[in-house]
Amino acid sequence: MITVAITTYNRGDIVEKALRSALAFAITAQARVVLVDDGSTDNTDVKIRRLFSEQLASGLLTFVRIEDNHGVTGAKNAAFEKADADWVIFLDSDDELIPRTGYPVQLCLIGNRDAPVVFFRCMNEANAFVGRAFDEPQSIDLQRYIAHTSYGEALVAINKRIDANAPFDADLRGYEGLGCVKLIKKYGPALLSTIVARRYNRARRDRLSRPAGLMRRAQLLAIGHLRFIAICGDDMVPHQRAALRAKALVYSIMGKLYALFRPHD
Repeated sequence: MITVAITTYNRGDIVEKALRSALAFAITAQARVVLVDDGSTDNTDVKIRRLFSEQLASGLLTFVRIEDNHGVTGAKNAAFEKADADWVIFLDSDDELIPRTGYPVQLCLIGNRDAPVVFFRCMNEANAFVGRAFDEPQSIDLQRYIAHTSYGEALVAINKRIDANAPFDADLRGYEGLGCVKLIKKYGPALLSTIVARRYNRARRDRLSRPAGLMRRAQLLAIGHLRFIAICGDDMVPHQRAALRAKALVYSIMGKLYALFRPHD
């Protein structure tokens, strides 16, 4: 019913931890795990094949290596296409699934089989809740997602039974929220669960959300904001459209400055 999809790039030093958490989750949730190595140049592929030979042989784990780096959304699309399940849960390779959440997550997905997307909640590396908490699950329709997204960092599960097409814009090399908003607009509200299922590690310097990552991706973020407006502009109030256009302009300027002043080899 569930595939846990992990994508990684040059994180051979830490991906093992994420993968072991996903495999433990998979046993309790009757799930499988797909790991996509997005063209790593370190020892990721050697390490995975050595440490997880048993899980690879049993089919609990599927390992896919992409020779050329596609970026996070391209790699996530590859994992989604490889997944043979109703639901695909996306886990970053420096994060972990929290122990003993497999069965509750499975029950939640069974009970919400018509939702295109389910967002599960996160805690950070200090075990503090991330975002705004609710006592009950919340329905996230298009207007609510536009205004609040998932109310903080979330573990995303996409319903492949509803739409088996690759959900993300690979050319943006990120901006996964665009895939979620397209699914919500097309198929109806997502569910925001109260289950805290992911430990979110903000410490890695190579995270895309860190300042250096934002600068490198600034031009693509500008394009992503403009695509968001193209998809949802008619459903947004004027100040929301204006705010996104302003962000797109700022990111575009940042991207041009980064291209002009970044260090060159």
